[in-house]
Amino acid sequence: MRIIRFYESSNLLKLVPESFEDLYLLARILSEGDRVGSKSFRRFKSSESDVGEQKEVFIKIILEKAEIDRSASRLRLTGRILEAKPEEFVRLNTYHTLNIAPSDPIDIEKNEWRSYILKRLRQAVLESKRPRLGVIALDEEKATTAYVMGYGIEIASEIYSRLSKKMKEKEFELQRLKYFDEIIAYASRMNVDTVIFAGPGFTKDNLKQYIESKGIKSGKKFFYAVASDAERSGIREVMQSSEVSRILENEHVRHEFEYLNIFFGSLRAGKSIYGVERLRDALQKYSIGVVLVNDSVINRDDIRMLLESADQSGVHIEIFNSEDEAGQQLSGFGDIAGIEKTLLK
Repeated sequence: MRIIRFYESSNLLKLVPESFEDLYLLARILSEGDRVGSKSFRRFKSSESDVGEQKEVFIKIILEKAEIDRSASRLRLTGRILEAKPEEFVRLNTYHTLNIAPSDPIDIEKNEWRSYILKRLRQAVLESKRPRLGVIALDEEKATTAYVMGYGIEIASEIYSRLSKKMKEKEFELQRLKYFDEIIAYASRMNVDTVIFAGPGFTKDNLKQYIESKGIKSGKKFFYAVASDAERSGIREVMQSSEVSRILENEHVRHEFEYLNIFFGSLRAGKSIYGVERLRDALQKYSIGVVLVNDSVINRDDIRMLLESADQSGVHIEIFNSEDEAGQQLSGFGDIAGIEKTLLK
């Protein structure tokens, strides 16, 4: 996430989402009634009989619906048009959907920005600077290693196979396995939990077979994908796939379940609580370290006041996606819960 500027006087925040995870976060913090603007396209007709042509315009809508399109890695924002530039290409008060992709600038205007929401956005800015995934694009000649950061792809190094068609069959096979060992060793050292191996042809498949036949355990999750080449362009191709979007989303869900497991594990011991009233009492006693809350209720008045109190006390607020499995489990406890400070590392 990259924040361009925040205008406190008008509650206007200009930012640029830099990853699918950023789009996912925006979908959770945007609310019905927010004013949202971005560049878009509208078909302009000079007359009724005219086929028309697509014109790029800046459109601001009053938001009615925000949803993630996982297949296209887009954030879809639908609502009535409030403003447009240039105005001659757009009819005001008609409905429009903004399709926001990573790197698309977006303006968000709220009646009031909650401090914990702004804090979560600033956290996303910091998170964009840490590696999310490792990607290794490989073919028979070389492997290109890279980190997927919030702001894009950072190429790390290249590993060459040193294979030659002039080699004898046994020598060729020994060198190929040595090449695989070097790739696996590098992947194991990468500062990420998940590494994706991608490439054309059978090289990645042979690597997968080698890893499985040897029973190699690196402590990381390995995934395999198709890419056209072993260059930067191949890595970029992988990053645009729906599979990677799902991996990033699952990583976030895993993080939610880590908190949820702490909550469940300490519930019987009375170290975790749920429900607005009990949580309000616990916050007054300064015993809560983390509040778990579903995004579907963060704008409810009683929840909002409780979250503001938690934020002022320095309590970490973890906003769950109410539609995923962790969020659905949290909904069974009134959509909000708290974990005592003593349980946190």
